[in-house]
Amino acid sequence: MKKQLGRLILILISSFMIIPFLYMFMTSLRVTYTAYNFKFALDDLTLRNYKEIFYNTNFIRYFLNSLFISLSGVVLNVIFSSMAGYAFAKLEFKGREKIFFFMLLTLIVPSQVTLLPLYVIMRHLGWLNTYMALILPLPTAVGVFIMRQSILKVPRDLMDSARIDGCSEFKIFMEIVLPLIKPAIIALSIFTFIGAWNEFLWPLIATTSDPMRTLTVGMASMNAQYTVNYGLVMAGATMTFLPSFLFYILLQRQFEEGVALSGLKG
Repeated sequence: MKKQLGRLILILISSFMIIPFLYMFMTSLRVTYTAYNFKFALDDLTLRNYKEIFYNTNFIRYFLNSLFISLSGVVLNVIFSSMAGYAFAKLEFKGREKIFFFMLLTLIVPSQVTLLPLYVIMRHLGWLNTYMALILPLPTAVGVFIMRQSILKVPRDLMDSARIDGCSEFKIFMEIVLPLIKPAIIALSIFTFIGAWNEFLWPLIATTSDPMRTLTVGMASMNAQYTVNYGLVMAGATMTFLPSFLFYILLQRQFEEGVALSGLKG
């Protein structure tokens, strides 16, 4: 009885969480200038809003920018976080634990605090309004933590056997460690992709030219420029939501394994 009651409560909570997405999708199929015009009737549905954002705006440019930045961020974060995680988990060097501890302390610093120094650095490097400014800040200490926790579970005896057979440290990392932590890599990829795709504040600060805008910033600027057609806004929001949602759905199984392997699961 308790189990069934628990399931009923979970179903109710899930149903409430779906309502905003249902509202977004249904509104995107109507031309409406009021946010309260929501109904389940299917008589006046149209794809006009989707045609509008694809043909009469820079939506495709914003979309490709976000896609390139998110995928590049995933590659960059996986490479550097896995290498750093391997060093913290398996290599012996002076001050290893202290360095890792101080690196974790950076997680308690709000990201808004680092915006100004990050902006000054990018300006001196001449990287504002470039992809470099949008991609390079994506790797964080969270990635290193996830990789370290998963690499700690790789048997040290396995690596010692590889060393006896003459494998270099880089070869052990590439051919033994990385294949064994594939679920954690998938989990980190999903975290990074969704974070980069939804990021708004830093792309807003780091870019001023319209061709360099990401999807989130581009959609916000469109709202400010034109009379608000809420159907058009929701069509853009739906297209912004879909890639990260599909990315998660496709890799959901590996993501759950990766979360369990990295020790993030409560």
